Amino acid sequence: MPREVLLFDVGGVLADWDGITPLVELTGGRLSREEARRFWLEFAPLDPFETGKASSSGFLEAAVEALSLDMSSEAFAQHYAGWVTGLYPGTQELLERIDPRFYMAILSNNNALHWPVIQRTGLEVHFDAVFLSHEIGYRKPDPRAWQYVLETLECSASQVVFLDDNPECVDAARALGVRSHLVKGREALEACLEEEGYLLS
Repeated sequence: MPREVLLFDVGGVLADWDGITPLVELTGGRLSREEARRFWLEFAPLDPFETGKASSSGFLEAAVEALSLDMSSEAFAQHYAGWVTGLYPGTQELLERIDPRFYMAILSNNNALHWPVIQRTGLEVHFDAVFLSHEIGYRKPDPRAWQYVLETLECSASQVVFLDDNPECVDAARALGVRSHLVKGREALEACLEEEGYLLS
């Protein structure tokens, strides 16, 4: 059983993943920023792709149709793959300042198009465990994603602190008894970690 666990989302917390602005632009403003944000949580064809049950082709074709985009699924794939641009500046240094008493883990909705970009940053070296939706078969805010983490790490919800940029995911984790914080971007993450006393002085 690990010691106290810090469980991080990746996109929007550690890494610069902006699927909102590009989606608003691609749709010519037909989607608001909030509608674009919710698209990634609620668009049903994305789920089998991000839970490792289907290839990207079905999702890409369905997205082009649902969004009424004037482009091929291959062209949309190029846009989509480029929306992960790497870690926020200073993320690696911030992670190095976290108190070593914590067991460090990732729980991320991710897929085979985006995760290789993150891997090239060397982010994983800071973590004891990595849980990716396309590998574990569950996608936040499905409660089974956190239950998978708890069972794998053999720990209780009260031992885990979770940080995510989507309120739906934070709410779902809290419903399971996981202490959770809504953070968006590196500055907000640092402020939260500092306030909660998780950083070395």
